[in-house]
Amino acid sequence: MKKNKLLIIALVFMVCCNLTGGLLGVYLIRGETGGFDYDLAGAVVVGTAIGLLYYFIAAKLSKKRNGNVPEVDERSIMLLKRYFMITLYVILLGSGAALIVVYSMGIHLIETGLLIVCLGVIYIVVILGAFVIKRL
Repeated sequence: MKKNKLLIIALVFMVCCNLTGGLLGVYLIRGETGGFDYDLAGAVVVGTAIGLLYYFIAAKLSKKRNGNVPEVDERSIMLLKRYFMITLYVILLGSGAALIVVYSMGIHLIETGLLIVCLGVIYIVVILGAFVIKRL
């Protein structure tokens, strides 16, 4: 497949996932009362459209500014591969050590909300690190 065809398929898939998830969220919010809030559904559709428009504008500006220069090269790929491997081991060993410490302190039950917050922080740190490594 050509790059443009794969890009279109990926964009359609992401837009469908955004719309489906957003509309499902709207349905679940108002599902208990028996109604469907069309104002929230409109916000989901408009937000998805604005996000797609933002992507197209950013892609045009980037192409105009950089021309046909590739975004990544072999050095960037090696740096990213090394970063993700180190991150994987640090997170695995760090999480295991933290769980052993918490268990040895006598805490046997962990609240689910706390786990979600910790996982969110880990995601943010890994994503920010990937952006930094990609720019080097």
